Amino acid sequence: MRIGLIGTGRIGTFHAEVLSRHPAVDSLLVADADPERAAVAATRTGASAVPVDAMFTGGGRDLPDALVICSATAAHASLIARAARAGLPAFCEKPIALDLPGTLGALAEVEAAGSILQLGFMRRFDAGYGEARAAVRDGRLGRLHTVRAVTSDPAPPPADYLPLSGGSTGTAWSTTSTSCGG
Repeated sequence: MRIGLIGTGRIGTFHAEVLSRHPAVDSLLVADADPERAAVAATRTGASAVPVDAMFTGGGRDLPDALVICSATAAHASLIARAARAGLPAFCEKPIALDLPGTLGALAEVEAAGSILQLGFMRRFDAGYGEARAAVRDGRLGRLHTVRAVTSDPAPPPADYLPLSGGSTGTAWSTTSTSCGG
């Protein structure tokens, strides 16, 4: 399988390293708004660095079979829409967009194209969460009234990550009602 990855910052480089070792991935293309950063990630993972537009046009190469979007948060919605229009199934790190209209617009593009989009959520396949879900479903915990869960990174992100992430402060997309939809 030929995978394209856009965004070679913190999480993008992590995904590129994992994909470069996956037995189902025959070819890995990486792109970034900063071509030098893409080149560093390509060297580190054995991938090929290409311009972002080449992910959608081929740029003299075959298109990828699927796309992984790990770009700056503000670019997610437009890249999701471009992937959908190009017929590329995509995995995108959260969030889809910085606001509800951007999110709905990107999802409308995916639906109109009949494309596939999976949003990254680090606990989706976590064994502990799966076991907790099964315990609730099977009634092993009795009737629950409240569930409280807290997760966090083991250390704060680097300072250069914050301006591109959508924020990790009280002004972050996820903490303002206009951005998160309510």
